[in-house]
Amino acid sequence: MLGITPPCHSQNLPQWELGAGLAAMYMPSYRGAKTTRAYAIPYPYIIYRGDFLNIDEGGVRGWLYKSDTLLLDLSLAGGVPVSSDSNGPRRGMPDLAPTGEFGPSLEYRLWHSERNHRNVWLRMPLRGAFSIGDSGIKHQGWTFAPHLEYTYYDTGKKGWKGSLSIGPVFSDDAYHDYFYGIAPQYATASRAAYDAGGGYSGSRMTLVFSRKFKNLWISGFIRLDSLRNAAFDDSPLVETTRYRIIGTALTYVFKRSSTLVHVPTL
Repeated sequence: MLGITPPCHSQNLPQWELGAGLAAMYMPSYRGAKTTRAYAIPYPYIIYRGDFLNIDEGGVRGWLYKSDTLLLDLSLAGGVPVSSDSNGPRRGMPDLAPTGEFGPSLEYRLWHSERNHRNVWLRMPLRGAFSIGDSGIKHQGWTFAPHLEYTYYDTGKKGWKGSLSIGPVFSDDAYHDYFYGIAPQYATASRAAYDAGGGYSGSRMTLVFSRKFKNLWISGFIRLDSLRNAAFDDSPLVETTRYRIIGTALTYVFKRSSTLVHVPTL
């Protein structure tokens, strides 16, 4: 499986695209919570395909190094705010601000099928996490999520894209403590003080798919996490070791660049 792989399939695509979309997600308040919430989030759709900066359906990438089999880029991720419900395990504790994550990702392509436009990647993102609230931006630790990802691209008229990824998650004690720690002043008779340690954060499997209809993108995803044997699974804030997110999005593109660029389907 390892070895020299042929150049990846490529396409001529507009250098930039502009549009707007609406995403809907159904998810627990945080990993380990039983309380669920639904979100409807409007967003701008901005695509830019450059030599060193790429913004596309896969996210924001700042390529530090790129070859047919190896990528070193900068990546982003984020998390929703967590409110302390009056009848939940966090009752009486401060709400958690939304988080943003930023850091490098080393990615190696293990296998590629030129004919079927399929790839298997080993992706290793290391990100610093920051809470963004009324008191400013604060560093909340580090997270590392190596995973294998199988990707498929249909470059024909149907325009299907899909990926399936699976792997473990690791985080330091500061990151775990932000979500699962309980300071002594918030301890109660049913909720003991808790100081979360670093290490294994559980495992994750994600399925993503999308289809393009001229100016309209339809996409969806399912993410399943297991927190079994995680470093914080004995925290009083962990109600379940199962975590699931289901989401879908509609995106309409209303403007494209007339300049075409040569883009590999990574």
